[in-house]
Amino acid sequence: MSRISIDISDEEHRRLKAMAALKGQSLKDFLLQRTPGEETQTDEEAALVELVALLDARVQRAEKNGVSTRTVDDIFRQARREVKAGKNG
Repeated sequence: MSRISIDISDEEHRRLKAMAALKGQSLKDFLLQRTPGEETQTDEEAALVELVALLDARVQRAEKNGVSTRTVDDIFRQARREVKAGKNG
């Protein structure tokens, strides 16, 4: 059996692991499924890539700015007030 080793950043490793986990696969299986000669990305895989990018951005923003302490009810109340006040676009 052969072994491959590549150097990637911690961020790249975290993203790949997250994408594999979201598909319910091991990192090895996830990467092997994407080897050269495989078919192009499916709609599901493209959506998964978008989801990981969205979640990554949100996690980075939360790590930088902290997490909101507002409840969902607080957010909805504020949104309703803004709609009533005509602030909604």
